[in-house]
Amino acid sequence: MQNNIPLVSIIICLYNVASFLQKKRLSCILQQTYRNLEIILVDDGSTDNTYSLCQELQKNDFRIQLITKTNGGLGSARNAGLDKAKGDYVWFYDVDDDADIRLVEKNVNWMETYGSDVNIFGYHCITPHLHLSEVVRFKEREIHDNQTLKSIFVDELLFVPNGNGFAWNKFYRRAFIEKYGFRFGNQRIQQDEGFNLQFYPLLNNVYISSELLYTYYIYNSGNNRSRYITDRINIYISVFNQFQSFITAWNLQDKRLKEYTYKRLYSGMEASILFNTFHPDAHKNRSEQKKEIQNILNKREIIQCLDFMRKCPMGIEQKLFYQVYKRKSFFGLIFYKALFRTLRKIKNILS
Repeated sequence: MQNNIPLVSIIICLYNVASFLQKKRLSCILQQTYRNLEIILVDDGSTDNTYSLCQELQKNDFRIQLITKTNGGLGSARNAGLDKAKGDYVWFYDVDDDADIRLVEKNVNWMETYGSDVNIFGYHCITPHLHLSEVVRFKEREIHDNQTLKSIFVDELLFVPNGNGFAWNKFYRRAFIEKYGFRFGNQRIQQDEGFNLQFYPLLNNVYISSELLYTYYIYNSGNNRSRYITDRINIYISVFNQFQSFITAWNLQDKRLKEYTYKRLYSGMEASILFNTFHPDAHKNRSEQKKEIQNILNKREIIQCLDFMRKCPMGIEQKLFYQVYKRKSFFGLIFYKALFRTLRKIKNILS
């Protein structure tokens, strides 16, 4: 803190995002109305000209610090940024999104006014290729005890459209992070949720804003939803197990959580089987695809998940695929995958 003006560390992790840097030039960050910033850019082993573009930006703004590291994924990149950070407060920004230029100013004011260790704020969610725009808004709350936070967690912070496991719609007091040694996991996707699950059972002071300060874009290419990730299923299982540990640690009794966690794992299993296994970058022949699917379906957590999902309502397509998973029928899977892909193409043509 300098002259009673808190320093804010903005950590921005970058991997092959030259197109976004060229287009946006970090404008929503460099134009923040709050000026006492250290902007930590972490280049996670980019193979395009991301690093050189960062160097150009650094020449024009003394607040920018640049770190380069071998590629290790978003979690390890954010940890590198945290290790470098010296701010009183920390915020994580994703370069393909947009932020209100008053975001930092407002959050610093809330931190100073309410003594919060974490702020949570709402966001716009835009899916350009589907022309969808949604708003995720929270009920304003000032909380100063963990029991109150626990009582509203499921309904007001967990069961929200598009989720609330993100790091970018939260503003953190760095002393709180360092007190408990919080860091991100090294998995390639879904690092944010594991990071945030660590602190809820230990958090007393939180301010939840009803304001919308961030715009989150869901693209249909170039992100984690479209990339082949070698250990995708193990990441989903890891997050599932983290959630189970979190529920136990915080002694959450809400029965809906069991359905929530198993349905998420089931969705992750389907993404791993139907998308990841057949991804062109997987370079797997039929025999290797069959073996990988068998390995997924033989995992203990997946067996438990399939047993739980047996009692859940499903549509016709879901039921057919569910039976294929239970029978571990590779050829049945291939058949239904081709069938429903063809039916969707016909539907699109007719519409």
